[in-house]
Amino acid sequence: MAMIDDALRGELRAAVVAHLPSDEREAAAIPAFLEHFDALADPLSETADPVHVTGSAILVGSRGVVLHKHKRLGIWVQPGGHVDDGETPWEAALRETIEETGLAGRHPADGVRFVHLDVHSGGRGHTHLDLRYLIIGPDAEPAPPPGESPETFWFSWDEALVKADPGLRGALTALRPSCTFTLRPATHDDASAVAEVYLRSRRFGLPTITNAHTDDEIRAWIGEHLIPQDEVWVGVDGHQRIVGMMSLAPANPTDDDTIHAWIEQLYLDPAVIGLGLGEQFVELAKQHFTEGLQLWAFQVNEAAQRFYGRNGFVEVERTAGAANEEHEPDVRMAWR
Repeated sequence: MAMIDDALRGELRAAVVAHLPSDEREAAAIPAFLEHFDALADPLSETADPVHVTGSAILVGSRGVVLHKHKRLGIWVQPGGHVDDGETPWEAALRETIEETGLAGRHPADGVRFVHLDVHSGGRGHTHLDLRYLIIGPDAEPAPPPGESPETFWFSWDEALVKADPGLRGALTALRPSCTFTLRPATHDDASAVAEVYLRSRRFGLPTITNAHTDDEIRAWIGEHLIPQDEVWVGVDGHQRIVGMMSLAPANPTDDDTIHAWIEQLYLDPAVIGLGLGEQFVELAKQHFTEGLQLWAFQVNEAAQRFYGRNGFVEVERTAGAANEEHEPDVRMAWR
């Protein structure tokens, strides 16, 4: 097995040194990790020493957290395992996610995110220096292949915190969203609530732009056209209130770039901005249109451009706004 290079060793060590522990167990794990890590000639090798680095995935998504029941130990844990030759720990975490759960997870749109550390017995006399990474899972049922634990499920955050091994609970507590939201298709009965979210969001986020239509015209358009004819999703909070909406459309055959479907509308109630609902909507859109997405945003809406940029969209075009009803300068952004 190839030896770890100095650049990767330095990167891993720096990430651990800079990491803020989530609880007392993780606080104790950090110095233990560094003591072992610094003494190992090849810390990623499973065979070079009984003590070695492993890579795990904290696999989350719109449905909560994925855990599987360890076949030998009988505890509920995250996907993860040994680092293969030529891999980094975060690559191992992604590979193990697919191999153990059958789910095509991915790293967050803004890059690899190291989120937790644990030092524990791995059985067979091994000690695992487990580096854990946030992995985003699709809205699909786990399908573990033969040989892997068949007891692999999505759990709500509350359920996961109860079931998870103690060494994992600190990570789940730290990562758990402050609010949880459910996404579902919009119905005709949602039209009034969807319109109010749309109007409140526009007034809050775009105070300098005057709508091309009156509030009543927008309400009628949402109830009579948008929801009946388009693919519209709503975000619902724990009190069953609609606090966000998104509409999607497939690519028009006349578009120059036909692989790109559209996020036509995405608006959040101002009270829930920054709580993760926007990311849930974008993740859902990516799952529905895996080949690519595009959208228009007003150039003055810099917050929206930063949000989409964090979620993997890049700017591809700017116009003076001749094609939009408000005739305001806009920007087209795309994700492949």
